[in-house]
Amino acid sequence: MNDEANPDLDAIVTRAMARLRSPASPELDALVDLLLEAALSRPIEGGIDAERVVAVSISVLDADRLERALGELVRPAWERQRALLEKRGDKVQDWLPEGGSALLDDLLTKAQVPKGAWAKKVIDASEVKELLAPVLQETLLAFARKLPMVGGVDEESAAGKAAGRLFGLAKGIAQNAGERAGKLAYLGRGVLGGLGGEMEKRVAGAARDFSHGAFEPLEATFVARLRSDEGQAILLRMRQRAVRTILSASAAELARDLDSLPREALDRLVARAIAFGVSRPELAEMLSAEVSAFVADQAGRDVGEALEAWGLRELAVREARIELLAIAQRATEDVRAETWLRDLLRP
Repeated sequence: MNDEANPDLDAIVTRAMARLRSPASPELDALVDLLLEAALSRPIEGGIDAERVVAVSISVLDADRLERALGELVRPAWERQRALLEKRGDKVQDWLPEGGSALLDDLLTKAQVPKGAWAKKVIDASEVKELLAPVLQETLLAFARKLPMVGGVDEESAAGKAAGRLFGLAKGIAQNAGERAGKLAYLGRGVLGGLGGEMEKRVAGAARDFSHGAFEPLEATFVARLRSDEGQAILLRMRQRAVRTILSASAAELARDLDSLPREALDRLVARAIAFGVSRPELAEMLSAEVSAFVADQAGRDVGEALEAWGLRELAVREARIELLAIAQRATEDVRAETWLRDLLRP
């Protein structure tokens, strides 16, 4: 029997579609509620397959797709927000809640230098010594060449007298800061002028030896300085200044600084790095372990109970219902819905 010969079926389909398409259709609302209840009552351990979740996640994170998303979605959004920040003239502090400055100060206070083995390899101490040793050596040589020498005496006695004068000068400067200018001028006029070749070699050797052997004492002195009361006070002032500077900084300028790297190269690097990472079997194994751990932790609960535990059930149901109802309404407006219903009811 065909549809044309079954007026009762036509009447039923027409009446049913009219009721589903009517504004605020209670039948359509009931259908949406039924779908939501079915979703919420589904056990988590039966609804989440760790291997499937990982496989889908990996397949979605394709390098070309990620790069396109960064270029067509993320970048334009970033530009729009930067323009809004620029227009309003926001400061960073405008986006922090009450007590945000204290939280920022706490963050700077507790921030620590990475302690992992990888961090120790970032800077090679021998390379630092190699870089700075000639600088120290040349500095000492340049200083030594400018030291005036006591005239009319040999190099041996000059060295002794020079050392005595330098010691006296240092002692005098330490005892009376008010005489520093005069002392330094006196030093410039002629304490050890005209070093001879042999003396210069000795000074050069001493400078070279000092430059290579002074790093550990300098490091210890630097650490002691940082740990001292005065050093801690200075660090506190520096941290407070950093907090004030960050809070008062223009949010738009900060955004521009964050966006200083080449965009296309950065997007390509980020996209390919993510795609490469997720394709590694090690990461798939790690993701699978985390999903399985979540499912095990939620064992015995259904989706609705898990949402309720986080205080999200009401919000999730409300938002999901809005979306499902909109989808259902569009589906019933499609002429194919009548065909589907007719096929369903056909004897």
